[in-house]
Amino acid sequence: AVENMGLTEQTAIIFTTDHGFYFGEHGGLFGKMTSDKRPDGTLRPYGEPGSKWAHSPLYEELVHIPLLIHVPGVKPDTYGQLTSVVDVMPTVLDMLGIDIPSFVDGRSLLPTLRDTSLPGREFVVSTMPFANPGDSVHVVDSFLRVLEAPLVTTVTAADWSFLYSTKDGVSELYNLTSDPLQQQNVIADKPEVAQELHRYLVRFMRETGLPDLLLRPRLELRL
Repeated sequence: AVENMGLTEQTAIIFTTDHGFYFGEHGGLFGKMTSDKRPDGTLRPYGEPGSKWAHSPLYEELVHIPLLIHVPGVKPDTYGQLTSVVDVMPTVLDMLGIDIPSFVDGRSLLPTLRDTSLPGREFVVSTMPFANPGDSVHVVDSFLRVLEAPLVTTVTAADWSFLYSTKDGVSELYNLTSDPLQQQNVIADKPEVAQELHRYLVRFMRETGLPDLLLRPRLELRL
């Protein structure tokens, strides 16, 4: 339609999404969050009164999302480095020649579109809004539900995906190059990698001003 209206050379188009969706991967996950189970062992549906949020890991199916950008005058190319959804807004401002406010966490991708050799982010963080078990949260829909299990936060860096939980023995680590489907949790074999990615997470939480009530439980890596 943009081409038919003759607007291709003066229109930027950005296509992305907020998250992916499970369709049975990783042992039968469906959707993006997992509800607790009824007494008979079946999962409660999202809208059932009294349901709680159970352990809900953020694997690649949820956090590795598409980002396609068309900018007039920029030739088609691909970029293999890390970017984040928070980079979209400053990219739009940069395209319009508007100053990016200093409080914005994202960075413009416009220079990268013109020169794909520029480095990407050192790491990216994918998470639901931080909360602790027992908190009541609005996630997915308008229903207020209690967190039965700690929320999982995923840190991605280089070849690695680190799924962090405050609960002992729950965090996971995957090599995305050798194991793109995330089937072999190697956190027991590579604790030093998990520790490095956890340090990235702590840095991110401090830089973004996470309140102490939410920060303190996440300062320790519990393997």
